[in-house]
Amino acid sequence: MKRNSKKHNSYFGNVEKNKNSNEKKIQFNNSFLKTNQILLVGKHPTLSALKNRKRKIHYLITIEANYSKWKDEINKLKLKLDIVLKTREELDKINNYNPHQNVILIAEPLQRLSMDEFLSYRRFNDKVPIRLILLDEVTDPQNVGAIIRSALAFKMDGLALSQRNSPQETSLLSKASSGAIEKLQIIELSNMSREIKKLQKFNFSIYGLAGEGDKDVYELENETGNVALILGSEGKGLRRLTRENVDNLIQIPINKEADSLNVSNAASVAMFQLQKNIIKN
Repeated sequence: MKRNSKKHNSYFGNVEKNKNSNEKKIQFNNSFLKTNQILLVGKHPTLSALKNRKRKIHYLITIEANYSKWKDEINKLKLKLDIVLKTREELDKINNYNPHQNVILIAEPLQRLSMDEFLSYRRFNDKVPIRLILLDEVTDPQNVGAIIRSALAFKMDGLALSQRNSPQETSLLSKASSGAIEKLQIIELSNMSREIKKLQKFNFSIYGLAGEGDKDVYELENETGNVALILGSEGKGLRRLTRENVDNLIQIPINKEADSLNVSNAASVAMFQLQKNIIKN
């Protein structure tokens, strides 16, 4: 992907062509993001996005002191990308006064696959078991980003989100994933119950995490085939139809003095347990 590389000192916003020059002029306004554009904020998310050839990027914003550093990174990756220079105060304003580490990337959300598309890409490699994590209306982008980060660490093949009642890609979600969203396949589910049945036809064992599960999470380390783990929303847990369609409900034994685990922590425990079999073999 070729991306134009020029240094800009003008104001940030809509990109316009100067009639008397090949330079682009960037003018600031309060609604600078165009349709289907998002902010990616911070060093790790920015660098990971630059390395991801599937990510469509428009330009990078940073401060003058960091211009050479980011120009070197862009050149090292053999990209052509506009760099816009702003003050720290302007970056603060652009990012609604949230932390940004002096770098913001203007990009487009990553393409999500349907489950059919994902399975079609993987069906010719039957020797390696597929490991998926499905989120049943988990709505907090911080939690979803943290689960994406853990899913990459524990060698999951993909993470699936409900089409409804799940967060879209944002700077908060991307930052919480620490760039892992660029490396893990994200799948979008149209109907959870229907997708569970589809996975079962592909010889997946489907486990739902629930406090009242009749099996223990330790059993996951004995799984050698395709596995999908499903976690429910932060407040309500798994929905009724999801509970009824999974093969087994499993629980994570915790101290009786504690009410529950955060959904991202529960996901990490389950994925780590599932990974043990991969490590052993």
